Amino acid sequence: MKIKILTIFSLAAVLFLGGCRGDANANANMANRMNANTNMNMTATPMMPTMDTATKSAVEAALKGKGFTDVTVDATTAGVTLRGSVAKGKMAEAVQVAQEAGKKPVKNELTEK
Repeated sequence: MKIKILTIFSLAAVLFLGGCRGDANANANMANRMNANTNMNMTATPMMPTMDTATKSAVEAALKGKGFTDVTVDATTAGVTLRGSVAKGKMAEAVQVAQEAGKKPVKNELTEK
């Protein structure tokens, strides 16, 4: 009688464990697919700055009006870049004129002569 009960419990345990086995990676695979979809949706496309000809013209005119003729201006929607050379001690004035005229951040790549 004890052997029959042990045999029945053993078979029940084997069948129970065998039935629960299934695909061990099913949950992990589903989680990976969900993470991949989430990561793809959260990636934003960076906006590239585009040329701003109106700002460029305004800054160039303001600089020429103040006597800064050796300065080139690159203006984008992100800001203004000044390149070239100015007289010694006039760099701060050139940057200030560009900031006031362009109303955008100014990147200073000027040199003093």
